[in-house]
Amino acid sequence: MKDYAWGSTTLLSELTAAPASDTPQAEMWFGTHPTTPTLLADGTALAQLVDLPYLVKLLAAAQPLSIQAHPTIEHAEAGFAAENAAGIELSDPRRTYRDANHKPEMLVALSDFTAMTGFRDPDFAAETFDQIAQMVDDAELTSLLIAMAKRLRAGELMAVFGQLVNPDGPFWQPDGFTAEIFDAVQRSGTEDQYLVNALEAATIHPNDPGALVALLMNLITLAPGEALFIPSGTIHAYVAGLGLEVMATSDNVIRGGLTVKHVDVAELGKVVDFTPGAPPIITPSVRTIDDVLVTRFTPPVEDFALTRYDLPAGSSLTVTATTPRIAVGTSGTGMLTSGRDQAVVSPGSGIYIPGDVHSLDLSAQDDDVTIFVASRP
Repeated sequence: MKDYAWGSTTLLSELTAAPASDTPQAEMWFGTHPTTPTLLADGTALAQLVDLPYLVKLLAAAQPLSIQAHPTIEHAEAGFAAENAAGIELSDPRRTYRDANHKPEMLVALSDFTAMTGFRDPDFAAETFDQIAQMVDDAELTSLLIAMAKRLRAGELMAVFGQLVNPDGPFWQPDGFTAEIFDAVQRSGTEDQYLVNALEAATIHPNDPGALVALLMNLITLAPGEALFIPSGTIHAYVAGLGLEVMATSDNVIRGGLTVKHVDVAELGKVVDFTPGAPPIITPSVRTIDDVLVTRFTPPVEDFALTRYDLPAGSSLTVTATTPRIAVGTSGTGMLTSGRDQAVVSPGSGIYIPGDVHSLDLSAQDDDVTIFVASRP
């Protein structure tokens, strides 16, 4: 269990029917990444049995995660090698690259889930900056905001991003422009969803211009069952909700704000794709087999795919499993059976399915059951 500050004290405990937590619970990992190895029931590290190309997480956010992006394999290999050569230990908080892999990821919402992802139309972002310019009283700041809005309309998104995250610029200074902007936003009583979202982030992270970067990004809320894909280079920040993530096996996170962890805006600028566009929603394939609803999520990567099985009470389904898989329960109590081997799967539990299993039975007894199974595509 990861107890990051942005985690929820209720979402994971409600999912697993465990007692409420006094501290934030952010992530549960299922996989073979060396920083957080999964242990089997007998204490054996899963990594001793298999090297999985994907990592599965249950993620519970009560407040925004950092503004971040993940590198391509090429960036990761170069950055990991450079930090190794510099003698920076993997456990050092200044470390940016913790392995040499990319980290495309997909999140399936288990509750209403709010996220910021990718850059929105710069013309719409410009309108928001113009709004703020009318709220503030400082003539210098008003002029700066109007100029930034003009640059956005001219397509200079990268330049405006650079202005905001520049560690030597006026937005990073204590009690500087960022604080002044959000004081004005709060006084305005605005109900604009982008400004309200940014204000909430600024309240948690005062003087952090990451809250202003949020105004450049798409803001969306996924309904339960909807999925969001985050390719390498896509700027994003999860805001609130419970979700199941599957990603390439990596812990490379390049942060640009809204965090107390290491921020590396120079490296972030190298990996971010500044092309604006709609959030990359994944449309799954859906079919019904023997009364079981089978939903298949196949993002455009070779590292992972995800299948959701919704089994009505009393139903069962036999599937093939010729490659290693991780099953995670999110609703009801079901059973996985292969030959003489059986495992109970319940909300929050993870089950490793070896690649030599050719016939796997999924079954629900008295409850409706939902099981997610991650695999190679």
